[in-house]
Amino acid sequence: MEEVVFSGLSMMLSGIWIVPIGIFIGILVGAIPGLSAGNSLAILMPMMLGLPVELALMFAVSLYCGSEVGSSYPAILLNIPGTGSAAVAAFDGYPMARNGKAAQAMGISIFSSFAGGMLSGIVCITTAPLISRIALKLSAVEMTIVILFGVAVLGQLASGGLARGLIAGFFGLLVATTGLDPIWGQPRATFESMYLLDGVPIIPALVGLLAFSELLSILEKEGAFENTAAGVGAIGFSGIFSGFRIVLRRWGNLLRSSMIGTGIGAVPGAGAAIASFISYQQAITFAPEQQKATFGKGNPDGIIAAEASNNGVVGGSLIPLITLGVPGSSTAAVLMVIMAFQGLAVGPRLLVQNGDVVYAMLWTQFSAAVFMLLIGTICAYGIHRLAYVPTSLMVPVVSVFALVGGFAARQYWFDMLLVVLFGVLGYIMKKYKYPPPAMLLGIILGPLLEGNLLRGLKMGLGSPEIFFSRPEALILWGLFLLTFLMPPLLRRLRSRGK
Repeated sequence: MEEVVFSGLSMMLSGIWIVPIGIFIGILVGAIPGLSAGNSLAILMPMMLGLPVELALMFAVSLYCGSEVGSSYPAILLNIPGTGSAAVAAFDGYPMARNGKAAQAMGISIFSSFAGGMLSGIVCITTAPLISRIALKLSAVEMTIVILFGVAVLGQLASGGLARGLIAGFFGLLVATTGLDPIWGQPRATFESMYLLDGVPIIPALVGLLAFSELLSILEKEGAFENTAAGVGAIGFSGIFSGFRIVLRRWGNLLRSSMIGTGIGAVPGAGAAIASFISYQQAITFAPEQQKATFGKGNPDGIIAAEASNNGVVGGSLIPLITLGVPGSSTAAVLMVIMAFQGLAVGPRLLVQNGDVVYAMLWTQFSAAVFMLLIGTICAYGIHRLAYVPTSLMVPVVSVFALVGGFAARQYWFDMLLVVLFGVLGYIMKKYKYPPPAMLLGIILGPLLEGNLLRGLKMGLGSPEIFFSRPEALILWGLFLLTFLMPPLLRRLRSRGK
């Protein structure tokens, strides 16, 4: 076994030149709202099929890693996230940028992504078979409970109070029921529009609720066309490196979020959005009581949780692929196509017959993390200055990017109308202190929650008893309750001790 591991390392080092190329392309892809690593790799599939299999897989993993950190750039600077996980980074990243700490926020994002990738790589290489066996035990019943961890964020995202957060979140869950019923295929709330048969598209919803609504709020304010962020805080490399130091001081959150990302990534179909929301919720839960209210207003722990977990998902999604032949994400599905085309034994015998190629791909996570740190820092040095562009120039430019970002994912003009619609809705919600991020979370997690809930009920022949009878489900319910009960219990014990 050791020979295969070191053979894979040697194979990776001989083709390491392709890693920075993949990282750079991935950062560019991630920075464009509407594009993702999965559809970009699908576009580049003919090129990768012409490469040796180890180079193709190394390039794909590098692009995957780069896209995760690249997606945080527009989210932090312009409040235009292109993915659900980037939306979580925007919760605290954008307020930091508006307060003149754009370089620091990007430094936190880059170093958290680097650390999350490294920790996920270590776990992936050492414990892949064990994690894959545990992940496959999670059926729709357990996935429903896992998604409830994300839904638990709803009440904690509310600056206007718990009730407003829950109302906004459950309204998002209601909006998410638009489209075809996942069991019977009946249309719901589509208004006879073919554009809504697949449900409310995520990209226009998140761009509208976060970016377009912010533009409307800026235009309403007195002195809207003054650049409030300019001249405040450290800029350039000094600001970015100060972000690095902040992450190192918060190693507990970093480690916890990376492990959450790796574990959720190993569950097929879960994805980075769920991992980021759960990590964010856990960061709030374990934060000191006096800091809980600062989340959503520029707390660095929020960025650390989002970025460490979504890069942890990269390694986690490879685990079921290499051990069982089950892709854990759309990007991992592209990797499986490349393996099958090149004649690799996709499935349980992959590590036995093509172990050197597999370990070359796994070792790539470490080199990709290092190049992501270097290239990401260089890119951030120039791009973070967007936060200091006068608002009179920024508002029209961001408006165009928001509309283009909404259009790019499906290329329907209807999606641009949705961006405006959700933007106006988000503006009204902010005005009356209902948090748009809570509604966005409901829209993202709604289809996943409904689909797994209905499948779980079918497994239990219509009875909800199955959600409380399986051993795995009971363990998850215990963890779910523990995350809410443990912090107040610890505070009570500390107060008694004093």
